[in-house]
Amino acid sequence: MDFNNYKLEPAFDFNVAESSIQLTRGRAEICIDGNVYSGDGGVVLEFTPHGRLYFHGSFKDVPSIESLKLITEKNTISKFSINDREIPGFVINCKIGAMSDELIVKWSPRRRSIIGVGDSLSQISWVIFHVFNFVEYLGMRRSVELNHETKARIAIEHIDLDSHQWAIELKSLLVTSENIKVLKGEGGCRITHVGRFQKKNNNAFSGQDAYDCLRALGYFLSFAKGCWCEPVCAVGFNKNSERVWELWSSPREIWQSPPSWFDPHNTTQLASLFPGFMSRWVDEDWRKTLEEVIYWYLNANNSFRGIDAGIILSQTAIERLSYEFAVKDKKLLSSNGFKDLRASDKFRLLFSSIGLPTALPSETPEIANLPIKNQTNIYDAPYALVEIRNSLVHPEHKWKDVLTKAYYEAWNLSLWYLEMCILASCGYTETFGNRLKSHWIGEIEDVPWKN
Repeated sequence: MDFNNYKLEPAFDFNVAESSIQLTRGRAEICIDGNVYSGDGGVVLEFTPHGRLYFHGSFKDVPSIESLKLITEKNTISKFSINDREIPGFVINCKIGAMSDELIVKWSPRRRSIIGVGDSLSQISWVIFHVFNFVEYLGMRRSVELNHETKARIAIEHIDLDSHQWAIELKSLLVTSENIKVLKGEGGCRITHVGRFQKKNNNAFSGQDAYDCLRALGYFLSFAKGCWCEPVCAVGFNKNSERVWELWSSPREIWQSPPSWFDPHNTTQLASLFPGFMSRWVDEDWRKTLEEVIYWYLNANNSFRGIDAGIILSQTAIERLSYEFAVKDKKLLSSNGFKDLRASDKFRLLFSSIGLPTALPSETPEIANLPIKNQTNIYDAPYALVEIRNSLVHPEHKWKDVLTKAYYEAWNLSLWYLEMCILASCGYTETFGNRLKSHWIGEIEDVPWKN
């Protein structure tokens, strides 16, 4: 069944102006001192102040209710389940309800995502997922929808992503512009887009396949935005349009708007990158590399965590990528040979293999004017960046005091190199937004290695 015959809409009502919504209700059970008690429960997704998933239940006839303090202090509630599905976690809050014989329990899962319906073997025809806090982009194509409350006709922006295996659509919503306006002013978490995917051959796929695709999408969209931005609360449907699989989850981070290579007015960049990204992702070694490198990139790109930490993390990621690309992928030298290289030579090896310049760009005058030299008189970007990194991790570094003024440039340049290396590793040859230059949205340039 082709999902293009169906209107793409959120599978949950995320548009209500509330601080949280209930994803589902059902029969809840808790275990206290080996005894099981049943009641009514539900699953709630909180939006403010942070995205958070929790479970709740109300239980009557609990003998220990007179000893509520004992329950919370000794955590004698050892298990919580919803609709016969046990949720590993712990008690957040316990209190007596309006009825004196009612125990109210709030339970936090240990994992950020929980399979709440179905399992890894569930047979799925397509999946709907939700994206919070993504950028407001101009789509590859556009449709128009009517806002029934205001009677206004709203432009809906669509992005189509295709790999050898998956067909994916991401689109904006009637509330996207308003929600992003609120996010910029107040922060927090709000839905901005909805998406869906299916196999390109329209065949059914398993719950495990759906989970793997969502994980890949999470890293892909996060790399595009420059901070964590993963699919939330995915729902799988069978060929009869029945909900057979649900992954309950919450946004990972509150609103941020960091610099990134992706230009929201040129969404063909995402369509061009996605096939190469997924080709790397299906290779186990490259998947592990992308997971590690993008994880470090996202943490390094968050200036609130400190640009000094960002310098260290981004260069760690470059070195990791250099090993995967130069040693395991291109086999330019052996593993032992790679270990014997200086860090700056590892950078040069990767940059030269990709086609990246090693000379310091004109946008880094503070680095260019640093009074540091080496025995070979090679003063290029790899050398300067590694020396600045070394001054952070080695307290006895001889130039430590004079390098501090170049920290911001070193942070930004390290992240520029990392973005370029990830793009090149995925075979990307199109345009990007250059974080080294002050520019408007829509101003783009070709990647340095484009023929």
